[in-house]
Amino acid sequence: MKRNKQLFGLLKGNLRLVAFTIVLAVFHRFTYSYVPLFSQFLIEKLEIYTKGSISGNPTNLPGFIVNFVNRNTDIVNVVFSIGLALIVWQIIRYAALYIENRMRGVISQNVSKNIRMITYDHIQNLSYEYHNNVDSGDLIQRVTSDVDATTHFVTYSFLDVIGLFSSLIFGSYQMFHINKTIMLIILSLLPITMLVSLFFFKKIDRVYKNVEEKESALTVTIQENVSASRVVRAFGNESFEMDKLEVTNSNLKQADISAGKVIAAYWGTMDLVMMIQFVAVLLLGIYFTYQGSMSVSSVSGALMIAGMLIFPIRGLGRIISEYGKALVASDRLAEIMALESEYIVDGSLTPEIKGNIVFKNVSFKFNNDDKYLFRDVSFEIKAGETVAFIGKTGSGKSTLINILLKMYDYEGSILVDGFELREINKQYLRSMMGTVLQDPFLYNKTIFENIRIANSKVASNFVYNAANTAAIDQDIRMFKEGYETLVGEQGVTLSGGQKQRIAIARILVSSKAINIFDDALSALDNKTDLQIRNALKELNHKATNIIITHRMTTAKAANKIVVLSNGMVENIGTHDELVKKEGLYKTLWNIQGAIEEEFKNLVEEAN
Repeated sequence: MKRNKQLFGLLKGNLRLVAFTIVLAVFHRFTYSYVPLFSQFLIEKLEIYTKGSISGNPTNLPGFIVNFVNRNTDIVNVVFSIGLALIVWQIIRYAALYIENRMRGVISQNVSKNIRMITYDHIQNLSYEYHNNVDSGDLIQRVTSDVDATTHFVTYSFLDVIGLFSSLIFGSYQMFHINKTIMLIILSLLPITMLVSLFFFKKIDRVYKNVEEKESALTVTIQENVSASRVVRAFGNESFEMDKLEVTNSNLKQADISAGKVIAAYWGTMDLVMMIQFVAVLLLGIYFTYQGSMSVSSVSGALMIAGMLIFPIRGLGRIISEYGKALVASDRLAEIMALESEYIVDGSLTPEIKGNIVFKNVSFKFNNDDKYLFRDVSFEIKAGETVAFIGKTGSGKSTLINILLKMYDYEGSILVDGFELREINKQYLRSMMGTVLQDPFLYNKTIFENIRIANSKVASNFVYNAANTAAIDQDIRMFKEGYETLVGEQGVTLSGGQKQRIAIARILVSSKAINIFDDALSALDNKTDLQIRNALKELNHKATNIIITHRMTTAKAANKIVVLSNGMVENIGTHDELVKKEGLYKTLWNIQGAIEEEFKNLVEEAN
């Protein structure tokens, strides 16, 4: 019941349309139950014309149709009247059926759109830690094929169930007027089909769960391969990727074959039961005709009405199969929706952000790890300062930034302009910060759109000025389409340095109070690095710049350098202060700094 409530809860907001469509579905089956009676009535009239009378009950057509036909005495006019009445009847039926299908389509699109938007919105609000550990291919499948499976059932297959039981009710009603014994015999076989369908459902539910898991694995494999196509080619790993796809593809194939075997067994069993029912109707009709209790017209009507009782039950297998798929897909969607949004625990303050940041005895460890990444980290950043963070790989530099962005919770205290970080609204805080990553993400849009994406209303001249500050303007103008050049998926047509500079330009147009560069200058040469840093000083003298870097000359130019080592702050100071102290900074400067300084001097002399 919980799974059904979860599944049919998707119809919320469309209940009036659903109710109207159900009425049309019932009306359609009701009017269809009379269609075979037109043929029965015609044969009945021919029997009376040739024999003078009939055996058994007369045709159960509505009285106004019978009266319309009986106004004629000539057999030709009778046949014409029956044909005309059937045409009008079918026009009314098909008009109702057209409206019903239109309504189904509207409901389907409404539900599909709502589910997709709600699911997508919820996924976007899940925690940073969750997204770091989930397969994007699996999420894509949930928002696409799982949504389609649930939508199709609640808007199409569910209404088919209504139609199925309507057909049973109205078909039984019509068969009752033809011959009660035949009706009871057909209905007596229904429990058998119901039991077979119930067994099939229990089996297919497990089978389709396995199919969904295998399909998800295949989607993940394909998504990873497409996203990393350049890496695959660079390492000549095409054969390895094909072997990996072969495994996941074969697993899905076997899962689908297993599902196909169950479905084939069901359809075979159902077809056998159907044939038994049709043969039973035919033999009983012959027997009752021989006895004189049924006419030929009644037998023909019984055979056609039998289809209303037999074929819907046969279709029950298809509906149950789709029901199984929908429940599995609905469970997968519910699994996502059950995850807590990161905004459940959030601050409410929206103070003016100037860029004063104070870390007081901050400690952090990941949820799945008992070991602290760092302990009792303390430092202060004043508004307008440029502060560089230096440390070995894995020392927690990027994690500090993610904590500042409220991606992770922490122990201790962090003050931003005097307000505790936990108390500040997450979305507001992030809107006040501009972040450039080492491998920035670019959308499959033009360069101009990518730069302006953080502030879509900014004037064009600000975009050009930001690009110039980021030392990318000349590169852009060398492209044939200039700023209208499409960068391709994830900026695939650009170099690493060009992507980083476009990302830098992107945060410049948004004029953030705090700019964060997470090893974002690593792909730039020393000259470009220096040019950008000098330009940032001139343009963003009021902004706080936080730079994570492995390049010592970049750190040297900062107002303050924070050195992280072994989970703690080893030293804080300027370049001139730190090179005089024993420690990690002095060691790194002795290795790297002299070489970079020499290279920098050579470049300056050459210019």
